Amino acid sequence: MNVVNLLLTPVYTAFLSPTDYGNIGLLLLFSPLAKIGFRMGLESGFLRVYYDLDATQQPRFVSSVALFSAASSSLLFALVVSVRAPLALWLLGDPGRGDWIVLSAADVYLGAFSFVPQRLLQIQSRPGLFSSFAIFRHATNAALKVTFLVQGRGVTGVLWSDALTTALFAVVLAPTLLREARWGWERKALARALDFGLPKVPHGLLLQVQNMADRRILAGFVERAQVGQGIKFALSAFEPAWQPFVYAQIGRPEAPRTLARIVTYVWAGFVGAALPLAIFGRELLMLLTWRNHAFWAAAPVVPVVVLAYALQGAFLLGSIGIGIEKKARYYPLITAVTASLNVAANLALIPRYGMLGAAWATVIAYLVMASLGTWISHRLYPIPLEAGRLAAISLAALGCWSLSLLAPQASLAALAVKTAAMLGFPALLLALRVPTAEEWSWLRKRLRREPAGANSGV
Repeated sequence: MNVVNLLLTPVYTAFLSPTDYGNIGLLLLFSPLAKIGFRMGLESGFLRVYYDLDATQQPRFVSSVALFSAASSSLLFALVVSVRAPLALWLLGDPGRGDWIVLSAADVYLGAFSFVPQRLLQIQSRPGLFSSFAIFRHATNAALKVTFLVQGRGVTGVLWSDALTTALFAVVLAPTLLREARWGWERKALARALDFGLPKVPHGLLLQVQNMADRRILAGFVERAQVGQGIKFALSAFEPAWQPFVYAQIGRPEAPRTLARIVTYVWAGFVGAALPLAIFGRELLMLLTWRNHAFWAAAPVVPVVVLAYALQGAFLLGSIGIGIEKKARYYPLITAVTASLNVAANLALIPRYGMLGAAWATVIAYLVMASLGTWISHRLYPIPLEAGRLAAISLAALGCWSLSLLAPQASLAALAVKTAAMLGFPALLLALRVPTAEEWSWLRKRLRREPAGANSGV
């Protein structure tokens, strides 16, 4: 839903007050936390264990995970409904807004019926069907949000659109689940999935503290309207696709080298996607919130937030050995350290620097998290990361962003300078010889539609 929320920012700022927009930002504290608790780490556990089972066990394992998830999520949803008022008081400062808590929880609860078929589509390498379902979901959600906002339903309408869309999405995916599941109870496989996934529950909770505690702390020091101005680097679509690829490499002799090469490519993709957001962040923010200039004050924070979530991507890439070796217990240890560091940094920096202090606190935490994750992962499952090329990609991006700071205030001149800085990124990659001769050979043959051959493939 993050993509929809970003694209609908102009609609939000037109039909919601800054206070309501800030309330939506605070509700985003609750939904990810609830999702982590409801799923109990089974998304990760399902992916990791599925590859270890034979063809006769896999259908029963699918059934076991789906049934267990439905039962446990139902109990947790009932619990949230029973304590909705205290939750609303803690999160929003208004116990009368328990209906918003229930709607947020309903969206998460209904999603528990769709994650298994989603992961099956990824395991089966059916990107076309998976993308079609995702587009359908986002388009439906966006249409409902616009309709409800125009009707004046405010925050309640936004939350209803999420819950209704998730329910419809679960119905659409139901045939995939029913086709792949066979009635049975793979108790041992389910236990292994929980054994792998449950340690990721505290990891996920602490990660959300790290990601979003700044919003709750900010609410104590700045106006509620400022809380909803964070921009998160989009990684949610990457991680579910990344895990099946990594686990499919297990057991192959060339796996470490293949993963190292792919990490370099993906990091180049992360940096290439983050750089325009950092360079044109001010212009993008102005475009998305052109109806309400009050939000433009967040422009200096954008590149810092982009850097923070690029570092989150570095953690995902650098820590893959932890998942491969099924040592999930290290995840909460890492996030316990970094979440504590993040909260302390937020408390120290926000009173003096406001939003900018919160953003830099997140950068510090993710830098430490990426470093710890990579170090532990390398000790468990050594991967010969291409440190030279990774550093060159990072330095090229830093140089281009630094050049963009020379842009004048005038709009057209600023766009010209920033565009030149952006175009300098691929030029610097070439100057630093980041692409290898082997990769150039592969690319030339692909462009000529010739077979790459055994020795020229990347």
